[in-house]
Amino acid sequence: MGDLAEDTALAELPAEPGEHRFRAELSRDWDLMGPNGGYLAAIALRAAAAHAGQALPVSLSCQFLARPRFGPVHVRTEVLRASRRATAVRVRMEQGADRPVLEALVWAAQSGLAGPNADWTPAPRAPGPDGVPDLRTHLAAEGRGVPAWHRNVTLREISGRTGGADGEPRVRCWARFEPRRRFDDCWVDAGRSVILLDSLQWPAVMNAFPKRETVLFAPSIDLYVAFHGSGSDSEWLLVETTGTAAHRGTFHGRGSVWTREGRLLASAGQQMLGTAVRERADRL
Repeated sequence: MGDLAEDTALAELPAEPGEHRFRAELSRDWDLMGPNGGYLAAIALRAAAAHAGQALPVSLSCQFLARPRFGPVHVRTEVLRASRRATAVRVRMEQGADRPVLEALVWAAQSGLAGPNADWTPAPRAPGPDGVPDLRTHLAAEGRGVPAWHRNVTLREISGRTGGADGEPRVRCWARFEPRRRFDDCWVDAGRSVILLDSLQWPAVMNAFPKRETVLFAPSIDLYVAFHGSGSDSEWLLVETTGTAAHRGTFHGRGSVWTREGRLLASAGQQMLGTAVRERADRL
């Protein structure tokens, strides 16, 4: 079982002026057909936090360039724009001989900025997490393996999965991280939303194509997440993801995360690139 704060920790390395360099260790506890993309993005987010000098994450725009191996990676950060109110940080993750794994742009802002407060995306109506079956129970009943990732995140699926007929491209579930369920550090807390929004958009798309689940796979090629608030006081998070479109071998999804009390924490969009069969997914 992996701890999100520990598994996204960074060790700072010597760097050129104006640049920060870090080392991170990709943990096998976040295996979801390889290192989970949301997990990689959460590491990038923490690297930006270490360099930005601002209190709050505002947005993350991430490009997934190659699938890394479990083990060490190097992360470089560079400030592209800085003011008293906000900072933009470029993040590059590499493995081996400067093999690019990820490129990201992170905006951070100071706390307490003046402005109106409004939330136009209410949480969907849903039963509470108590009594909703654990997704691992469904997987075990179907005789399917449970990836390591699921030991770190308890999912209780409200929407249910289609059993064979084409259904609605939607996933609605409660999620709780394990073993540590809340994080006071707002950047680690934001990593929870990043991981959920990256990982659950493809299952939403697949609900529309259940008969092709064993042969179709689409790794994330990018992810955009906007952060709207802190969920550090909420163990359970409500997640809804939906498929937007499937055309020309690509799949698009979007999603949102709320606290148990219904506060919107983050919203996201993602493009995924289809492969013919799951066995070839590592060729992206």
